[in-house]
Amino acid sequence: MGLVVSAAASCGRLRRSRSRSPPPPPPPAVLDPSQSPLSLEREAEPELIRVFRCFDTDGDGLISAEEMREFYGCSVDEAEEMVAAADRDGDGFVSIEELRAVMEGGGLDALRAAFAEYDEDGDGVITAEELRRALRRLNLDGMDLTAEQCAQIVAAVDSDGDGVISFDEFKAMMSKQA
Repeated sequence: MGLVVSAAASCGRLRRSRSRSPPPPPPPAVLDPSQSPLSLEREAEPELIRVFRCFDTDGDGLISAEEMREFYGCSVDEAEEMVAAADRDGDGFVSIEELRAVMEGGGLDALRAAFAEYDEDGDGVITAEELRRALRRLNLDGMDLTAEQCAQIVAAVDSDGDGVISFDEFKAMMSKQA
C-alpha cells in the first residue's frame, strides 16, 4: 500500500476519473508460465499483487504511464515521472518486480508522503475517519470498512494509546508489513 499512497502524493490527492472493475487476468497466450510478467505472483505478497492489479488495468503484467495517469487522474508528465522513478530496466514500464523494489525500499520520504495521504488535515496523526476515507479512495478489492473496523485498525497500531496513528506508529506498522 505504501506505493499506492506515496505515488499519489506525486499527483496530489487521489482522484479517480472512472470507476474500477477488477482487471482482467493475464493473457493466456504465454506459452511458458515462467516467462509470464506476473510469474512472480506465486512468490509475491498478496498486498503487492492487489496493488499491482489496481494499476495494471489491461492485465499485461506491466504498469504504463497511461495506467498511472488514469488511476490517479494526474498529468501525463506526472505519470511519466512516477513510472520513470520505479523503472529500473529502462523499458518505460513498471513490472511487479520493480513495484516490489519500490515498496520495499521507498525510503523515509516515500513513507512521509504515504502518511500525508492519510493525514488529510495535516495535524500529524491519522484518525479512524481519515483512515476510512483514504481506504475508500484506494478501493482495494472493493473494501468498504465501517467506522468501527477502522477504529479497531487504529487501536491495533496505536502503541501509545492516544487513539490515533502517529508517524512513528505508521512507520512501525509499515516496516512490519515489508
